[in-house]
Amino acid sequence: MTPSTNESRVTRVWLGLVTLTLGSAWLGEVGGSPALTALAVALIVAVKGFLVIRHYMGLTEPGSRLRQVMRLYFVVVPALILLAGGLATASS
Repeated sequence: MTPSTNESRVTRVWLGLVTLTLGSAWLGEVGGSPALTALAVALIVAVKGFLVIRHYMGLTEPGSRLRQVMRLYFVVVPALILLAGGLATASS
């Protein structure tokens, strides 16, 4: 991969991360259903996490323990977001 191709890919991933961040901020401002907002935010967190792991941390080796821990983190955190969204819906 040439340096300009790599820079272009990194820039596209960064723009995607910024877009996802702005999208989650917009969701917070819209104030829709807590359960749907929690689901959307959980998905955004998971996607952003996997993008960071792959493109910025360089954890592409399948057997890497650090990769496994980071992937688990980006599964657990969205699950906790969904749990919090479900609890918010149940208490309303």
